[in-house]
Amino acid sequence: MADRAPTLNLGALSGVWASVYALRDRLDAAADREVIAAWRSVVEGLDLTDVIATVEQSAPAAGGDPAAAALRRRHLQQVTAAAVLARLTTLTRAPGWPVLIAALVAALRRARAAGQRAGHAVGDGDGDGLDDDGQDDADGDDAQDQVSAYDIAAAALRALAATVARQLLASVASGSSTSTLAALVATALSDGLAWTLTVATALGLAFTSGMNAAYAARGVLQVDFVTAGDSSVCATCADAEDANPYPAASVLVPPLHPNCRCSIEPAGSED
Repeated sequence: MADRAPTLNLGALSGVWASVYALRDRLDAAADREVIAAWRSVVEGLDLTDVIATVEQSAPAAGGDPAAAALRRRHLQQVTAAAVLARLTTLTRAPGWPVLIAALVAALRRARAAGQRAGHAVGDGDGDGLDDDGQDDADGDDAQDQVSAYDIAAAALRALAATVARQLLASVASGSSTSTLAALVATALSDGLAWTLTVATALGLAFTSGMNAAYAARGVLQVDFVTAGDSSVCATCADAEDANPYPAASVLVPPLHPNCRCSIEPAGSED
């Protein structure tokens, strides 16, 4: 299916949905600040000089068979990403790592609790109460929240390792100096972009799962997948919406992909 307009236009929200998405944005921003601050404390001082030197020494020479050169570059990127990930994994023993995991757990619980409040607001058609960002936690399994936090961290580390490897190889190919490569790596390690996307995706799932829990508590039996975007929606989410309604126990809970902003509502609700 081709892209089409979303049911919820994020650029022109009103009523309860404007309040719901404003709440989601505040949660994302708060988690971003807390998690990235904790991450920067953990990663501070990590030295990848040896990885940079290995990449410089191993970079494919110009010329030769293009297919063979491309294969060698892909192999080198995979090896470099693995080497960076191995170094990042050592940070799980850093003194600040438990603080990072605690920040992730707290963000997940806040998102789930906020999602429950949002679900009740959508059910009532009134988002006024969502302006209050209380620190209430949803009911949950502490052990499972810890596992989820470690899963989020592992995904962020993999994404960061791939990013560092890709940027390193591109910069070496363009003839950048060793000092420039070191500065590039330092920026990639501390800017937190890999964490931002990974955490936002996880919080989106916690939030919409909380909404679905609220619907279940209200006795909702069928739920609709609701597409959301600024002008268009991807085929995956459009197909999910076209399959409405879903039994509440088996609805596709967004996000279905990174940067997905779709949501769910009781079947038959007026948007």
